[in-house]
Amino acid sequence: MIDYLVNDLIGASTASIASVAPASVEAVRAQPEPLLTFSDEVHAEHLELKRYLREHLYRHYRVLRMTTKAKRVVRELFGAMLEDVELMPTEHQEAARRMEARDGRPGRARAVADYIAGMTDRFAILEYGRLFDPSERT
Repeated sequence: MIDYLVNDLIGASTASIASVAPASVEAVRAQPEPLLTFSDEVHAEHLELKRYLREHLYRHYRVLRMTTKAKRVVRELFGAMLEDVELMPTEHQEAARRMEARDGRPGRARAVADYIAGMTDRFAILEYGRLFDPSERT
């Protein structure tokens, strides 16, 4: 599918550029329509695929449930660790304190966000359990 899309993009874009024959970057920017484009047929197919995926995959109730859970995990990890940086490993605690000393509360928030952003999904879920599930061992 990717090969199909890329080849069509190259072909349609080559034809589009050849028809305009821009002599400069300014001439490209002055075009009312993008010069890099799919053919009309592939563009329609691409839009149809995007609509299908949005309706049947991205907006599927099971996907939305998981998205809601993931948001809760990230939000609650962030809130807890922002309030108490000692919940993070030592090197991240130190980074949070250093960044807070330099930039105030936003620096501390950035350090916590960086730590959480580096987590895999599985690790974030485990950390969430360790912090918020009383039956979990730390």
